[in-house]
Amino acid sequence: MSKLTHNWHGQSGHSYKYCVKQIDWKPASEQDGNYIFAKQVNGVWNAVYVGQGDLLNRYNAAMKEGCVIRKGATHYHVHLNGNERPRKEEEMDIIKGNPECNWPIGCNGND
Repeated sequence: MSKLTHNWHGQSGHSYKYCVKQIDWKPASEQDGNYIFAKQVNGVWNAVYVGQGDLLNRYNAAMKEGCVIRKGATHYHVHLNGNERPRKEEEMDIIKGNPECNWPIGCNGND
């Protein structure tokens, strides 16, 4: 069975490849990476929340807070990345390139 993937584009024009998982999929512990809670609108992926860090801890925190569910996220897009600086740069690039992830449409900036 092939993995479902999606390329997210940042404001810089760079493309980042993510594995697409159902929202109830949980990452293994102690894995750092970038992630996007997303939903499809008219067949197009829309970012609901973009983040980086420990994937399991961040997943659990987002689910507990609940904004991603209230905003309609159905999938968890993820890729591993153990290097903090590039993770943060990618996170900011994708947020800037996908403004729908920002409050009040999405959950970024609702801290």
